Amino acid sequence: IKRRGRDRTLFVGGSSVFRSCDYTLKGAATMDDEKDEMTAQIKRRVKNNSLYQQQISAWRPLVTPTCISWIFVVVAILFLTLGAVILDQSAKTLELTKRYDDKCGNDAECTITLKVEEDMKGPIFFYYKLVNFYQNHRSYVMDYDIQQLQGDVDDTSSCSVEETKTKDGKSTYPCGLIANSFFNDVFTVYQNGRLLEGNEWDGSDISWESDRNTKFKGPDGGVAVLEEVNRNGTNGNRLPLPDDQNFQVWFRVAGLPRFNKLYRKIGMDLKKGDELTITIQNNFDVRKFNGEKHVFLSQVSWLGGSNFFLGSCYIIVGSLCAIYAILMLSWRAHHARPLGKMEYYEWTGLGRVVNANG
Repeated sequence: IKRRGRDRTLFVGGSSVFRSCDYTLKGAATMDDEKDEMTAQIKRRVKNNSLYQQQISAWRPLVTPTCISWIFVVVAILFLTLGAVILDQSAKTLELTKRYDDKCGNDAECTITLKVEEDMKGPIFFYYKLVNFYQNHRSYVMDYDIQQLQGDVDDTSSCSVEETKTKDGKSTYPCGLIANSFFNDVFTVYQNGRLLEGNEWDGSDISWESDRNTKFKGPDGGVAVLEEVNRNGTNGNRLPLPDDQNFQVWFRVAGLPRFNKLYRKIGMDLKKGDELTITIQNNFDVRKFNGEKHVFLSQVSWLGGSNFFLGSCYIIVGSLCAIYAILMLSWRAHHARPLGKMEYYEWTGLGRVVNANG
């Protein structure tokens, strides 16, 4: 019995030891959890500085009629000055333009002549201009495959129009409506009978640098893989390669139906009286949509090309601000009233102040 009791006592004692150890472990785990929770709370706590506590010093102007009037005066002076500068620069920017689609038969070669009326300092930008061509339609803008334009010639998954994706069992390269409608007229310019070429007729820097270096790349595997794809459009036109800068310029779609696209840079001065003879291979048909085609030569100032519309907008807005400022200041001068005078208000007893004059 004693042995059993001793055993029982030992067993019970051992059990109590285990229980105490268990409680000790649980207590330690609980303390660790509490420490972790406190650490997490400290980390989540917003920092006690003026930025996080939104106590940074701020200027809170008192907006009065006089203050608003002078703001309109400043805006009027600024806008009128900018408008005048833009209109002046636009007036000094020399331009030459001529329509040619009405003089050239389709798929034929024709010649037009431009007479330089004033000295034009180079570089001179040579554009083609399209009228009534809508590049801003959503279906048109989104119809291309960026992976294909970066080298994967067989990837046409992002092009939506089936006719521009495959032909005769081959992938069309490049696919999409933008590539299929590529402007493919060819221009050659002679100055007083002398052909412009090299740096005088430069097409090496007409697209965006990001397009040339990042967005558009030649086919993976080189020109050999071009034999395995379709290079013709739906109208039988030859499709451009993505690394062609003329295509990169065309790919930058215009927001309006009347737009200019840069074709070449003339890297020389043109003198008054010079005669430019432009030979055009007329490939791009505009008769289907009643469009027009023009050649357009322009200088570029430090503000860019000629932009009478922008200058006019600045002048109009500046004039409206000036008129509004004059009216407000005149009214203020003849109908002045002390700011914040309480005699113009009355206490209603409902916790609010209302205008005494209703």
